Amino acid sequence: MKKVIILSALLGFVLVSQAQTFEDAVQFSRTLNWGTARSAGMAGAFGALGGDLSTLSSNPAGIGVFRKSEVSITPSLNFANTKATDYSPKDNSFQLGDLGAVFAFYSPNFDWKGINFGINYTNLNNFNRKTDQVIWNSSTSLLDVLAASSGDYPSDELNSSFSNYLAYQCYLINRNEDEKDPNFGYYHSILHNGEIVAQTKRMKEDGNQGEYAFSFGTNYKDKLYLGLTIGIQSIWYKMHSGYTEAPSENSPSGLDYYTYYEYKKMNGVGTNLKFGVIYRPIPEIRLGAAIHTPTWYNMNYSMATSIYSSFYTSQDPSNGREGYEFDFYSPDYSVDFNMRTPWRAMLSVATVLNQKAIVSVDYEYVNYQNANISEIEDDYDGSMEQATNQDIEDYLRATHNFRVGAEYRFNSLFSLRAGYAFWDSPYHNETHKNYNRIQAFTAGAGLNFGMFYCDAAFIHKFSENETVFYSYYDIQAEPVKNKYLSNEARITLGIRF
Repeated sequence: MKKVIILSALLGFVLVSQAQTFEDAVQFSRTLNWGTARSAGMAGAFGALGGDLSTLSSNPAGIGVFRKSEVSITPSLNFANTKATDYSPKDNSFQLGDLGAVFAFYSPNFDWKGINFGINYTNLNNFNRKTDQVIWNSSTSLLDVLAASSGDYPSDELNSSFSNYLAYQCYLINRNEDEKDPNFGYYHSILHNGEIVAQTKRMKEDGNQGEYAFSFGTNYKDKLYLGLTIGIQSIWYKMHSGYTEAPSENSPSGLDYYTYYEYKKMNGVGTNLKFGVIYRPIPEIRLGAAIHTPTWYNMNYSMATSIYSSFYTSQDPSNGREGYEFDFYSPDYSVDFNMRTPWRAMLSVATVLNQKAIVSVDYEYVNYQNANISEIEDDYDGSMEQATNQDIEDYLRATHNFRVGAEYRFNSLFSLRAGYAFWDSPYHNETHKNYNRIQAFTAGAGLNFGMFYCDAAFIHKFSENETVFYSYYDIQAEPVKNKYLSNEARITLGIRF
């Protein structure tokens, strides 16, 4: 099998490979949105409350709380901002946050109060954002990594790589052809030892992850609520990036700059089951619990890369330099594979005081080591599949996530809400454990006109992480710290009947 450069995406490496990484399992397992504006205003802490369409995808027992049928729609507007070094690009997007209906068949004269049915779409993740990262003076280069990792393979045996072979074709790394040299056959970077380069990476991400929930539930004596959801999830994700290195003017290497471009797209469909229960031991207390099975996905991954390089000579009459350039493209690559997200367990407790004040808390346990990637189509010896799943076991861990929300009803018409949510980092590594935590503060308000209602919510979400462009033995890039901020507005319009 020809040499393929496989480096973990844990640190955000520029180098790519014909393999999916455990980062994909993390990205599509962390669900960060909450459906309706009422739920979002309380940070999604609805596991013990029910009576809201968002609970079909969190605790299905919440469907048993409905006494009337209901339909609602929730559009959302997101303002994403990434801060890294001297740049802070913004990316605004409009998406459907939630859309669904519950059909309630409530029978007050029986112990079992009937069966309710519901169907709902919830946007679980919004992937839209831009990131610009810069290291102004780096003493190492990605070209050092590409040269070192190419070993002494003949150049035509590098062509299974989506980076090394392109660099060779663009004269960024060269092979030593002197048979008398002890380094014969090995590669070296076009840059001279000690050359300082400016490094820039610009990335644009787009996409979303949504779930179609088909639910039914029941109610026993208005004390015990049971529910089941069949979930069908969809993923669409696309990423474009350009990584540029530029040495100082009149570099002894003759290089003006080069740019490594990457395009990546993932899409898939998966299914899961959710089971839930809510119990009211007394009217003021509600207890909830839910189990989510893994989502079993059928995925497609496609990618393409290219490199453009620009050099100069001393013959240009205008500035003493005359340029020449090269570019080279990888073939398009596509592979189908299966992905399994982790199991998820939730415990919830809420208190409802005098039908005016609500305080609710949700706890969620997710063990990311239970994720799995399998049946990579072109991995005939299973090495990529084994390496990815070993990374899942080595780098990921179980997390404990929390949500707390409150609502106060001033009268039958008007309510105010607030909440806080915390998602712990899924990584073992201490540095990345301290980063990669996500926090959210929420606020909301609601108007209830009986048959018609309107809710609004505002969500401020933030997190931090660290990117390292490359890491190969003792060749290390300087880390870049990133701060991700998003402000989102949601409005729900609903009708009860």
